[in-house]
Amino acid sequence: MHPRLARTLYFGLQRLRREPVSEALADVRRTEFLGRDELLALQAERQLAQLRFAARRVPYYRETYAPFLGDLERARTPNDVAALVRRLPTVAKGAVVEQRRRFRAEGRIGPTYPDRTSGSSGTPLAFPCDQTAWAYRHALTWRTLEAFGARVGDPYGYFFGLHWSRRGRFQVRLRDWLFNRTRISAFDLGPSNLERHWRQLRRFGPRYFLGYPSALAEFCALAAQRGYDLEDLHLKAVMTTGEPLRAQQRTLIESTTGAPCANLYGSAEGGLGAFGCPAGSLHVAVEASWLDVADSDSETGDGGEAIVTDLFLRAFPLIRYAIGDGARRRDGICPCGRAHPMIADLEGRSGKPIQLPNGRRVNANLPSYVFKPFADGAVIRRYRFVETPKGLTLLLAVDRNSFTGEHLAQVRQETHRAFGDDLDLEVEILDTLPTLPNAKHRDYVPLDRGHPQEAPVRNNR
Repeated sequence: MHPRLARTLYFGLQRLRREPVSEALADVRRTEFLGRDELLALQAERQLAQLRFAARRVPYYRETYAPFLGDLERARTPNDVAALVRRLPTVAKGAVVEQRRRFRAEGRIGPTYPDRTSGSSGTPLAFPCDQTAWAYRHALTWRTLEAFGARVGDPYGYFFGLHWSRRGRFQVRLRDWLFNRTRISAFDLGPSNLERHWRQLRRFGPRYFLGYPSALAEFCALAAQRGYDLEDLHLKAVMTTGEPLRAQQRTLIESTTGAPCANLYGSAEGGLGAFGCPAGSLHVAVEASWLDVADSDSETGDGGEAIVTDLFLRAFPLIRYAIGDGARRRDGICPCGRAHPMIADLEGRSGKPIQLPNGRRVNANLPSYVFKPFADGAVIRRYRFVETPKGLTLLLAVDRNSFTGEHLAQVRQETHRAFGDDLDLEVEILDTLPTLPNAKHRDYVPLDRGHPQEAPVRNNR
């Protein structure tokens, strides 16, 4: 598709969906090179508006913020808001999953879009996302690409997951066409498919790549080994998301493609929290996000936990959400000219490929795709795959009042579709799923990490 046609189609469809992407893009273009004080004042204004809304209209925050109502009314300056935000309690995913109804705003809200987390932490979550929030997530992505010379509507290569269901694949093909992208499934990479993927990309003519850093790095390594010159694609940029971007991955990607590599840090719960720039820094997207780093010390280099807030969520606000990623602040002003605050490192769950007990090597994001069909109903509250000497055990913490034998059969079917029919799989139904030392964000635990024997098994099916 010609980029101009793709651009017209994209903005036309967004208007039909009542997503103000054009307005959001104009806004973030206007603020891209504002000074630090102006940016922080804008962030504080939007954060304060969300806090006051949540304290009035959302049952969970009405109760939780009751001791802070005076401060909420008195807050005026960015310093007032920053001090208040630091005092507010964080929100854990478990609390949201268990008390989902209390996070929904009362009364009429503007248009929303059903959003869901990937489930990679072992706790899938579905919730209504405001169209304005959705629009800013798109707009910030487009603004980042513009900094590297790409535009809305440009064709691109998409290195992401691809669910195996027939209906899901039809919807994915439609979205890929609408977004003018060609998809290289992260679950389909390997030497045997390299030539097909290379021809696919050459025919399509992408101007940039976007995808998991682990998938992009694997593709680049295979291409280099086989002598395929990725510089022939003349990419303007390679954007990574969904996993931490490791230094060695960035080096490999840039050396093989000849294009700059930058990271987009975001989540369903927190929106697009940070964006990479041409100078190699990672900036907080203060126009739409409040990204704190709890217990981080920039002088000693010690990192802390990323606490995220999408400032435009109203229907289901997730304020000071403890997303579980490690982060570290970075002081100073970036030479790129953008005054947005910076963070030095982000450490989420690893994108290292998984070696299954049956010998298959799969992308690290594949386990979460097993549970995408279950994200809406909170039937499965948490999950974790754990390797054992006998094969693979799937631990499920479920809502016993709604989890049925049909659900269990579907889980088994989806797992075998993802991992192979020859996999020896056991399923354990638990009341609670214990947190593992140094692995609290993992949904797949290899054999050398052991099996959580302390988990109380109430019922096996």
